[in-house]
Amino acid sequence: MTQVAFFRNLNLGHRGSPTGNELVAAFGGPAVARNFQTNGTVLFTSATPKATASHALRGLRDGEYSHSMVMRTVAELEDIVRETPEADPAENVYRTMISLFDTDLLPPVELPMRSRDQLVELRRIDCGSATSACWKPRHTAGDVTGFLEALLSVPVTTRSLGTLKRLVAAAKRAEK
Repeated sequence: MTQVAFFRNLNLGHRGSPTGNELVAAFGGPAVARNFQTNGTVLFTSATPKATASHALRGLRDGEYSHSMVMRTVAELEDIVRETPEADPAENVYRTMISLFDTDLLPPVELPMRSRDQLVELRRIDCGSATSACWKPRHTAGDVTGFLEALLSVPVTTRSLGTLKRLVAAAKRAEK
């Protein structure tokens, strides 16, 4: 089964982030892993995915990269994508965002919940993911990741719904 590793704040080849080759090598090389875009998303196959991910994290830390990571199966992502509705065009939403994290405890929240600057609206949340609407009235979009990290006190990584749709489609094509 294909697994997906989502790194927080990792941009391939940028200062403080590994290159694409380094990231793929950390997961065992191109025979088992490949990058999806340049945002720190890796598709990989392994009989022992948690051990593979742990090994990759250790290897990256040895290379002085300390990004946090969340792992999900393609099937889990497919469920999230299927259950996430597109935003109503009348809302003028910039993007629908999916955030991933690992926590055993959610704070009590009443949904929908808005960020102080009103640029993020949390619409769904469980112990592993959240769906938010994000607005971009001028040059800066709402900070979905920062909003959720402050709420949850755990590392969070966020991708757009469109990115996850493309990721799931690419993984399905690769599995055939």
